[in-house]
Amino acid sequence: MVSAEQYLDRIGLERNGRSPDLAFLRELQVAHLVAVPFENLDVFRRSGVTTDLAWSLPKVVERRRGGWCFELNGAFGWLLRELGYTVDYVSCQVYGTDGWGPPLDHCGLVVHLDGERWFVDVGFGDCCMVPVPIVGGEHAAVPRDVRFTIDRERFRMEERGLDGSWRDSLQGHFEPRTLADFTPRSEFLQTEPGLSWTERSFATRATAADGSRVTLRNGVFRVREGRGEFVDTPVSDEDYDALMAKHFDL
Repeated sequence: MVSAEQYLDRIGLERNGRSPDLAFLRELQVAHLVAVPFENLDVFRRSGVTTDLAWSLPKVVERRRGGWCFELNGAFGWLLRELGYTVDYVSCQVYGTDGWGPPLDHCGLVVHLDGERWFVDVGFGDCCMVPVPIVGGEHAAVPRDVRFTIDRERFRMEERGLDGSWRDSLQGHFEPRTLADFTPRSEFLQTEPGLSWTERSFATRATAADGSRVTLRNGVFRVREGRGEFVDTPVSDEDYDALMAKHFDL
């Protein structure tokens, strides 16, 4: 079984007697987003991805791979619990071109710390790099500020675009879930024809705590410095694998 120390080594951190406080949580989240890419290679290859920790922990830690939300937030939630944090896996709906997706479409994390609930996510691609308090109103975040609307059962998160406008991102339900609850959705996204998850491989990861990021998908290599705009470079099929190896070790 993977140990917490092995996991910390994977993301370049040491425990060194650290307490499960907000400062350490922030370091953990940033380190994970820089070290572990959000990628779909196993889904694309129809490798039989599961939501079970027996799959995701060896994949992320021993095989030094990335994954999608069910794997990355599943594994990271386990690590946080091992380090002494109180963590809930929560069902999230993602806002897309057709409006809100279904429940259990995304696995997010809610960390209970110092009497507050914090939204934490290392499996949503280009999303918040820092823990954000689930409190109504606007919050400074990286790479974009966020705004929460909250009721008794759920929270809705919007992100501020470069033009200053607010855009729906996701909504989460506070009810704690098990990773097995996400299995039907995970299997659907791997097997339903026509979904982008299985059409072509992709990967993205943060490169610095300021929000800088690299992304490779659909024949385009994207680079962002800090909170700025992405700069896109077309990529030929011949160069695609080399860029995947260079920037994501995949």
